[in-house]
Amino acid sequence: MVANIIRVGLDARPLSTRISGVGRLIGETIKAFPHSDSYQFHLYSHLPIHPDHKSILNMQNVVWHSEGGFWRWKGGLYYNLYLPCRIRKDKLDLFWGSQQVLPPFLPKRLKAVLTYCDLVLYLYPETMRFLARVQQRLVQSYSVRRSSFILSISKQTSDDVCTKFHYPKEKSGVAYPGINQKEMIAALSHSPSKQVLDLEPDYLLSVSTIEPRKNYPFLLEVYRKYRKKDPHHYRHWVIVGKIGWESKEFIEELKQERSLYKDIHILDSISDVDLQHLYRRAGLFLFASKYEGFGIPMLEALFHRKYCIVSNIPTFKEIGEDSATYLQYQTDEDANVWAEEICKFFQSPKEAIADISDFTWETSAKKTEEVFQRALGNL
Repeated sequence: MVANIIRVGLDARPLSTRISGVGRLIGETIKAFPHSDSYQFHLYSHLPIHPDHKSILNMQNVVWHSEGGFWRWKGGLYYNLYLPCRIRKDKLDLFWGSQQVLPPFLPKRLKAVLTYCDLVLYLYPETMRFLARVQQRLVQSYSVRRSSFILSISKQTSDDVCTKFHYPKEKSGVAYPGINQKEMIAALSHSPSKQVLDLEPDYLLSVSTIEPRKNYPFLLEVYRKYRKKDPHHYRHWVIVGKIGWESKEFIEELKQERSLYKDIHILDSISDVDLQHLYRRAGLFLFASKYEGFGIPMLEALFHRKYCIVSNIPTFKEIGEDSATYLQYQTDEDANVWAEEICKFFQSPKEAIADISDFTWETSAKKTEEVFQRALGNL
């Protein structure tokens, strides 16, 4: 460590669970952080770090804090009541709100940077769990006002934040999430599991948690229509993702469809080796989300040169540009258009040639460091 270390505290609760979008963003940003010997990251969580993320503890500039006594039984209580007292003892220079919220009662001298992932709370509140919705509403406005700078994960999200909260554009910016291309290539050097090898190649692939915002009921209807259009030569559909808080009725419907036709495969808890091979062996990538702050699965598919049919939302266009087909995603007629496009694609398949050079963790980490320095008054 060098003199004048900048001590950065952050909400590390996503690192206490399996790899997720926010967890990956935190871990990869810290690993790629420039001038790492000038920073010490204090990671706070009410639970121990999950094995998926333990490699970050090997870094000399990372300090893991997992304590809280009684307050540890609930993440929200820990973050909003215990943490404000705890961080005063650590004499931090800056707090990084990695989940678009800040703890209340931060010391006035402490600078704060907020990473904003999406505006689901305001645009699609019905797709959130009730308790999460209430908790975020209580602290969102305060968190925005308290922030010295807000980093969003897409231009669309940044524009939405500034509009919603009347936040100054000169204090906002974009740090796109990235992908680790070296690790993805390395994963392909290992053999996939039997469950991957048993799948017929050139399948339709979707990667995301099965939850309301991801619009799986619409995709299921798309798949039914596609199956009917070409009943003897249609492709299977592979879904990679855990079942989230989607309605029980739809989950039962999806499982019944899978059991009846044997052509829908739901894969959960897969390794990164299997995930990369699933992308590589796929024929076409489908993503019908109603709203996304970004869209790492689409970016990963494009890395593997898989053409994408996705919902017509601005964030996806920031990623895919001309390497995807963008369609409406609500009505029965929309579903019919998707099915037609799938048939057309397999009649004349093509690779996606997209420029994804801007989407690296090194670029994201560099932008994040610039923002930290601005917040601290060094730029």
